[in-house]
Amino acid sequence: GSAAVRQRALREAAGEAATAVTDAMDAAFDPATYDAAKVTAAIDAAAIDDATKATLKAALDAAKDSPDALKAALDQVKTALGL
Repeated sequence: GSAAVRQRALREAAGEAATAVTDAMDAAFDPATYDAAKVTAAIDAAAIDDATKATLKAALDAAKDSPDALKAALDQVKTALGL
């Protein structure tokens, strides 16, 4: 009855929220809509060693003024984070 309806609504809402988060992360990692704060937060939250985190952040910082370099750096970050 109504409990099943509520559960289905919660599952749908959770799925929509997960999609929104994924879309936001995709946008953050797109050179055209790059969001340094979100990408840095994703790096900080990742289960990778501190040296790798520092290397990724340095690559992003060095690439921020070049769209081609930024795309390469973002691809490197995505690979390191398993995205």
